Amino acid sequence: MSKKKTRRTVVGSPLTPDMLKELGAVRGFPPPSGDFAPETNWEHTYRIWTCHGYRESGNDNVGYLRIRRTADSGDHVALNVYRKVVQADALVNIVAAKVKCHKNSLASPIAWELESRFVDANNNDLPQLRNRKNGYLTGAADTTGDWCLFEAVQRLAFDKQTSLSFLLLEGLNISKPDQHLFYRGVYPTRIPGADSLHCFVQLGSGILPTEYWLDDSHRLLAVTSMNKAYIFDAESAKMIERRIEYVRRSYLMSKGSKRK
Repeated sequence: MSKKKTRRTVVGSPLTPDMLKELGAVRGFPPPSGDFAPETNWEHTYRIWTCHGYRESGNDNVGYLRIRRTADSGDHVALNVYRKVVQADALVNIVAAKVKCHKNSLASPIAWELESRFVDANNNDLPQLRNRKNGYLTGAADTTGDWCLFEAVQRLAFDKQTSLSFLLLEGLNISKPDQHLFYRGVYPTRIPGADSLHCFVQLGSGILPTEYWLDDSHRLLAVTSMNKAYIFDAESAKMIERRIEYVRRSYLMSKGSKRK
């Protein structure tokens, strides 16, 4: 008897906020608590969601990114970044970074401390995969980092004259020159909590096209790039921690059954 084929429908469209809603990645966005001001201190958490190209299956929440912004009384801003992603064989990658930035249009990094590490299914640290990097830049006002852009884009004007060219330090490590960021416009959505969203687009050498979606108060609610989305979700850290525990238990059980 032949097996019944599982229906799989190709997504076939870019991951706009409305498409994320269609795929079940977004139900709605929470309203801002009070008057959001991107120049003040804030903390945003984003759920990291990936799409494997089909509507019915293979799409999943794989991690979260938390960015805390602290401004000083001068021309600098501090970003505390924490990212946690579950990978194959229940490995978990944890990245923590402290970044001192200029308070310019790109949040250009001045100095940073970054650590990347992996833990296994038993939550044991894997020292051979640990990596620490410290860095600094001087006179690099046309340079930014991918996490720095999460902060900087929230301070940009919703104006089609807004356009920036820069060098990107991906992960504060890999240099990607000839980057361009511009305001594309405002678009209506069908998502509760966001009747319309403003879109900035990043294009450049060595990256996938990236779109930044913000509400009228300049909160960054989603970042989409090819098959990946960062979705504003204050509860995502708790949800991902539960998912990591589930993945670990499932992996260890499968390994145990194979030994029998």
